[in-house]
Amino acid sequence: MIIQLADQGNLRSILSSNFNNIFWKEKLKVLFDIVYDLKNLHNLGYFHKDFHSGNILQNRNAADDNVTYMSDFGLSGQSNEQKSDDKICGVLPYIAPEVLNGEPYTLSSDIYSFGVIMTELSFGKPPFYNRKHDISLVLEICNGIRPEFGKGTPEIYEKLAYRCMSAIPNQRPTADELYDILNFWLNSSYRVEEEKFGYKGKEIKAIFDEANKEIPNISTSYEKIPDAIYTSRVFTFSNLPKPVNSSIITSYLEDEEDNKDCQDSKLFDLEVPN
Repeated sequence: MIIQLADQGNLRSILSSNFNNIFWKEKLKVLFDIVYDLKNLHNLGYFHKDFHSGNILQNRNAADDNVTYMSDFGLSGQSNEQKSDDKICGVLPYIAPEVLNGEPYTLSSDIYSFGVIMTELSFGKPPFYNRKHDISLVLEICNGIRPEFGKGTPEIYEKLAYRCMSAIPNQRPTADELYDILNFWLNSSYRVEEEKFGYKGKEIKAIFDEANKEIPNISTSYEKIPDAIYTSRVFTFSNLPKPVNSSIITSYLEDEEDNKDCQDSKLFDLEVPN
């Protein structure tokens, strides 16, 4: 087996050492590269199951561009072989609440992890860096707590990440949908008059250009807590509460549904000729 050298390291170390030089276009490129891999994996009928920033690698290609890709498929499985398991493996902050609750791992569980990675890209620090990764955190995740976003993060970005991190798996976008959204955002400067997902390209570009102003001011230094562990471990939990969304996620999801209904109504708001 030939393994590609990740000469830039993993995403967690890159954010730790160089966050203030990574502006929004590069962040979107990172997410687009990741979701490209995730889309292909899901379309083959497989999930990753250990999806976190330590398993996302980056290297420079021949054109001197950074290419980001997923790695470590040791826990990957087929989505048609879902089964519950008392033992859960992964990095706690990235594990979907339904999995913590003993439900089978699904493609949507990977999408939850992707949403957590979105918060990390905006914040520059690992999720829940400032607290123990223990049963107290698990209970709060089931009750709707989610990682922080960085100052100045665009609301459209937060909304998408919160959709990914919904406590209800079927409310999360698919990898195909994420690919389409991120493709439009990433290439918005070339599609200024095109309108998709409620915005024109020029509006998307302006939103992320404005957000760039905050990046140099975001501090990524933090005191490491021994019990905040970012390597994969095996967990066993029992008698957890049913996962629910926080009020902010519920509000965003309701706005999203209202906007979708509004867009759908436009399709039928046509004048019928006499």
